[in-house]
Amino acid sequence: MRTLRVWLFFSALIVVSCAVQLPPPGGPEDKTPPTIAETSPKDSAANVHADSDIHITFSEGMQRAKLERLVTFYPAVEIGKVKWKKNTLILVPELPLHDDTTYIVAVKPGYRDRHGVQDAVGHAFAFATAEAIDSGSVSGVVYFRRKPTDKGAVRIFRLPRDSSFAPEASKPDREVTTGKDGSYAFRFLPTNDASFIVWAFQDKNGNGQHEPDNEPGGILPDTLDLTVNSPLLLGRDIYIVDPDEPGEVAGAVDNRTTIDTLLVSVALYAVNDTTPLAHYARCDTTGNYTIKSVRAGKYILKAFIDLKADSLCGRYPCPQDTVEGCIEPCVEYPDTVKLSPGDELKLDVMILE
Repeated sequence: MRTLRVWLFFSALIVVSCAVQLPPPGGPEDKTPPTIAETSPKDSAANVHADSDIHITFSEGMQRAKLERLVTFYPAVEIGKVKWKKNTLILVPELPLHDDTTYIVAVKPGYRDRHGVQDAVGHAFAFATAEAIDSGSVSGVVYFRRKPTDKGAVRIFRLPRDSSFAPEASKPDREVTTGKDGSYAFRFLPTNDASFIVWAFQDKNGNGQHEPDNEPGGILPDTLDLTVNSPLLLGRDIYIVDPDEPGEVAGAVDNRTTIDTLLVSVALYAVNDTTPLAHYARCDTTGNYTIKSVRAGKYILKAFIDLKADSLCGRYPCPQDTVEGCIEPCVEYPDTVKLSPGDELKLDVMILE
């Protein structure tokens, strides 16, 4: 009997324990990316002592391994020691900071908290060892394929440079990335009659390294001069041309022949190309046409009535000439059509007689 009672007691415990649903340990899943809560020196601070360490305090506990590699100094600072104190990364320069210098500290996106949640924005702040921080600024939007790009890497170079200078192969004075709206901004630039060149490239893989074979770039056409009287330069937009971006050719054909049962055909023939026909389209009932997805290059444009239905301007079978056939009505545009990447050309009317 006693054995039966013990068995019933433990059975009841099992039933109760199965009925109680406890929340999972640790609370809800962390999905909030970490942020930088505080820095020392503070952003825009002046009169910073040359022997100062750099403190970057995060909003929560971080995955510390190699995080310091995401931190870049402009101008460059050699770091002699890396330390942590709770959520604060401490960078100790190997040598004292330069006098009368504005420093930019850029923390690239990619740092993760202890739960693996990654920041996707990054952070930057500035300080000066001088009495005042540099106040110059250059900003604008980077366009790729005529639309703002959020994958732009923008670099600024202070002049003068030597005669071999090429922005795509030179180390910049500063570098930033574009925001979701394609915007970029360089702040805290010197205004003592400083001159700059700005260049950008489409960083397709997001690694911050320019790969010229598949990442096109574009340069701001004007040299930028920052002075005390003109410290802010806004609207400095950069347009990156994709060499593989197709364009389009549009126009109209005035059909003055007596043949009105067929729509007029138009065709582009690549100059010095073995391909006989590069692009083909039909006019609408009003004579207008648009040839889309045209590769950049030089073309001969012809308009014709395709009586043979072979998409070519040539001859068609007819009773008047049973050997060679009759010539289809055809006209050639007087100029070579030159199309750059992304162009949208509107050509003059062709008259087909």
